[in-house]
Amino acid sequence: MVSKAINPEMVVIARESRGLTQSELARLLSVSQGKISKIEGGFLGISGDMLQELSRVLDYPENFFTMTDPIVGFGVGMFYHRKRQSLSGGALGKIHAEMNIRRMQLLRLLRSVEIQECKFPCADVEEYDGRVEEVARVVRESWMLPRGPVKNLTRAIEDAGGIIIRWDFGTKLLDAASQWVQGLPPLFFVNTNVPGDRLRFTLAHELGHMLMHRVPGPQMEEEAHRFASEFLMPKDDIYPSLSEISLPRLASLKPYWKVSMGALLKRATDLKRISERQARYLWMQMGKAGYRSHEPSELDIPIEEPTLFNEIINAYQHHLNYTSSELSQLLAIHEHELRSKYLGQRAGLTLVGRSSPPSKGIIREFKPQK
Repeated sequence: MVSKAINPEMVVIARESRGLTQSELARLLSVSQGKISKIEGGFLGISGDMLQELSRVLDYPENFFTMTDPIVGFGVGMFYHRKRQSLSGGALGKIHAEMNIRRMQLLRLLRSVEIQECKFPCADVEEYDGRVEEVARVVRESWMLPRGPVKNLTRAIEDAGGIIIRWDFGTKLLDAASQWVQGLPPLFFVNTNVPGDRLRFTLAHELGHMLMHRVPGPQMEEEAHRFASEFLMPKDDIYPSLSEISLPRLASLKPYWKVSMGALLKRATDLKRISERQARYLWMQMGKAGYRSHEPSELDIPIEEPTLFNEIINAYQHHLNYTSSELSQLLAIHEHELRSKYLGQRAGLTLVGRSSPPSKGIIREFKPQK
């Protein structure tokens, strides 16, 4: 059959998103790895029959392979994780591919739906002479957050124009990643396997990277940690609470501040509310109690569920009157994947019915189709 024009990079993204190597894909297609390598490198065209087989094996519609959106790399916060030997290249490749696919799909969705203006301040840490805590205070003030704990960090990020997307990364070695690509709002990709307290600290950590770091630096992980600590547990507010620290005291503070007992203990140490010797003793006690890996279940912090992306999907359903077939074509995925990825637990819900409209204040405008 006549050769079909495809984007070789999309073949790579499709393969990696399914967790396959070149040799594994070659076996599934009954061709040589060399042929797959040349197709992905753009040195070899592809026949109509081959495209059909590629579509079947990788479970993407044929139009997926013709998408021309640029492929982008991880955000600066992933620099550290790329160096972690325990997180394999294959696992990172799968996450990277999924991030690119979801970013491309979001870009298509935002062509007809406009969300509120991004309110992420410019706060490069170098411009603040390394005063990370000052950056955290500026962000809290610019977002008009009240004193004390951040009641719902996910909502605060979404109210500021960020978009949080959760899915199962297939590994517990990575909690989250973030990107801020031109033409899109700040994006936070979060692993569904993260408990509520760690989710909040991870999001604050990624927020710190997003705002402070344009290029990787030797201190960026420590700076992002300091940012998250000050953002979630402002010194002026938490300082009086960090007296007479013990395990019961940490347990009593956790539900209020919505961070882990470990994060509270580290904060007490950093603010010199306890000595290094006391801190070592408490870490030993936490270890003996098994709290270093699993804190008491009765103290679990509820997962903060993002809503903005669902609001965008709902806008297509209720205001733009897209059917599930039309939305699948727009996003270049099959309908079954549309339901599993973006309709979540709303099993059986199709994009032709009517229910409650999107929340006001999230969706600003429905733009005419171009």
